[in-house]
Amino acid sequence: MENNPFLEEQPKPKANRWINVLQTIVIIFSIAILLYLFVITPNQVDGPSMNNNFLNGELVLTNRFSAWVGNTSFGKSLGLEYARGDVVILQKPGYKEFIKRIIAIPGERISIRNGKFFIDGKELQEDYIPSTMSTGGGSFLEDGGEGKTVPPGFYFVAGDNRPVSNDSRYEEIGFIDRSWIKGKVILRFWPLDRFGLVTVGSYTLE
Repeated sequence: MENNPFLEEQPKPKANRWINVLQTIVIIFSIAILLYLFVITPNQVDGPSMNNNFLNGELVLTNRFSAWVGNTSFGKSLGLEYARGDVVILQKPGYKEFIKRIIAIPGERISIRNGKFFIDGKELQEDYIPSTMSTGGGSFLEDGGEGKTVPPGFYFVAGDNRPVSNDSRYEEIGFIDRSWIKGKVILRFWPLDRFGLVTVGSYTLE
């Protein structure tokens, strides 16, 4: 029996191959958008308030997953909830984005004495800033004052470069609502010579 040429497998039209490629591109693009919106977002350091740990113009990646599930039992079990020492990206309504470090968490009483932060009466020894750096008071939290208790759902943040940082020490910033925090900074990816993971700042309370 002669082979029927119409029964032989015909090569797929080029149009079908292009449709498959287009579908793949759409899927990859959709995943990238979801990651950008809900998981990981790039941010640029603006200003000297975090010198010398983070320099002006550096690019970092922010884990937004902490903002979504950090305060749930699932998020807390994975260590995603915001904690003292975390570097975060935040935006108070009416202000541009800031990069700051969490100093006090909800329920803690924070004060400044002799150029040092105190948490619930214990001196905060911060390994991520020079030991000679003095933390001055501001219009919201004065040096030598009685201190303030961080309300539920709020945080106290400060820049590592204390003399030039506009942060929770001042009235215009004050305590930071959790909803204003966009996520934890987890990676610095530019410049390449400073590429690396960003870990929780080391400290002790004495």
